[in-house]
Amino acid sequence: MHGHRRQALREPSVDEKEQNRQRVEKYCTLNTSVMNLRAQSVFTAPALDLTKRLLELNTELHTVWNYRRTILTHLDTWQDPTERQRVLESELDFLFDIIKKNIKSYWMWNHRVWTLNSMPQADWQRELALVARLLELDARNFHGWDYRRFVVSHMDDMDVAEFAFTTEQINRDCANHSAWHNRSKLLPGVLAKSGNVAEMLVTEQSLVLNAIYTDPDDQNAWLYHEWLVSIQTSDEDRLRMLRDKVAAIRELLELEDGDDAGSKRPLIELVDALAAIDKLEAVAEEERRECLDTLHRLKSIDGGHAGRYTDMLQMLGKRWELVK
Repeated sequence: MHGHRRQALREPSVDEKEQNRQRVEKYCTLNTSVMNLRAQSVFTAPALDLTKRLLELNTELHTVWNYRRTILTHLDTWQDPTERQRVLESELDFLFDIIKKNIKSYWMWNHRVWTLNSMPQADWQRELALVARLLELDARNFHGWDYRRFVVSHMDDMDVAEFAFTTEQINRDCANHSAWHNRSKLLPGVLAKSGNVAEMLVTEQSLVLNAIYTDPDDQNAWLYHEWLVSIQTSDEDRLRMLRDKVAAIRELLELEDGDDAGSKRPLIELVDALAAIDKLEAVAEEERRECLDTLHRLKSIDGGHAGRYTDMLQMLGKRWELVK
C-alpha cells in the first residue's frame, strides 16, 4: 500500500518448502497427464474430470479449456438434449466456483459463453441475476459488463431496463467507464423508442454535467458528452450542447476558486468547446481571447504538455488573427 514501508519477505520454513514442492509436483503430474490424454485424443468422462481438477488449480490454461469442450461434445450424453442440458447445467455450477476464484479469467468467461450457447434451454434470467451480483461486488469489472451485454442480447426488450441500470451505476460511481460505454450502446435504441427525443437528450446532458461537477478530473463524463454532441443531427443542437458545456465549465471554474491543480481538465475542455463552437459559428472576440488566455494558463500549470498548448495557440491565434 502507498505510504507503508515494504515488509521484508519471511523465509519459508522447511515444512512450508516441502509442502510447496509437493503442490508443484502434484500440479506438474496432473498437467502432464491431461496433455498426454489430449495428445492421444482421449475424450472420456475420466479425462473430463482431470481437466476440471487442473483448471481448479490454474484457470488460465486455454488449451485445457479447449480440450474440455471437445470432450463434452464427444460424450454420449451430448446427443440427448435432456442429458446435454443436465451436463451443461453442472458445467455452469463448476464455472461459478471458478468465478469465485478468478473473476478476471478470459478463458473461463469464454467457456461460460460457449456453455450457454450450447444448452438446449439456457436460463438467461439466472445469468442476469448472477452478473448483477458480480457487479455489486466490483461495479467496474469489464468482464462482468461484457458478459452482461452477451446475456441481455439473448433477452427481448431489455434496452430500456438496461439503460435504467446504467443510470443507477453512474449515480453510484460517475467514474464507471463500463457503465458509460454501455449507455452509449443503448441510447440510440432507447431514443428510437422514445416519444420525446428532445426531452430525453436534455435529461441526458443534465446527467453528464452533474457527473462533471462531481468529478471534473475524470475523463468518462467528458468523453460521453463529446460523443453525445457528435450524434446530434443538426448544427443547432450541437451548438446548444456546446454552449451549455461552456456555461457549466465556467461555473465549475468559479466554484474551484482558482485552484489550478484541480482545474486542468475543465480548462482543456473549455478550449476544445470554444474551438468546436467556432467551427459552427464565429465566436466573439472576448471568447477568442478567453480561449487563448486559457491555453497560456494551461502551459503554466501543465508543463508536460506545453508543446501541445503552444501548437494550439499558434493555430487558433492564426485563425483569429490574435497571436499572443
